[in-house]
Amino acid sequence: MKKRIAVILSLIAVTALLAFIYLFSRASVKPGDLLIRCAGKEITVTYADLDKSHVSGTVKNKKGEVKTIDTEGFPVSSIPALANIGDFSEISVYSDDEYSASLTSEEALSDGKAYLIDDDGKIRLIVFGDEDSKRDVKNVVRIEIK
Repeated sequence: MKKRIAVILSLIAVTALLAFIYLFSRASVKPGDLLIRCAGKEITVTYADLDKSHVSGTVKNKKGEVKTIDTEGFPVSSIPALANIGDFSEISVYSDDEYSASLTSEEALSDGKAYLIDDDGKIRLIVFGDEDSKRDVKNVVRIEIK
């Protein structure tokens, strides 16, 4: 019985240590900011300062429900220019809980395909044309260009 308790306490301690390391190793940004990583460098931009354009279209969720988007947003196609990047193969967008979605360079550079929009004070990735909104990333905090 005492061995079982010792094993359980050891597992709890290891889990707590790994959670601590994970939480404090993540890059943190201020609300409304985006951290862009590429080729070993990092830049931070403020979403409110970006030049936005009108965004309209529809997205479909897993249930097949269609939602109309009609707002202002920043095109994902303009993100490489923020980091002075010409050639890349993929852009990955991460939320504050590390949920991520990726776009190929062709998708990312396609006009009208993907946007970052303001969603009640948080940044959200919208990808038009997806059938089930798997790339609908809420509370975006980091973008990695590969």
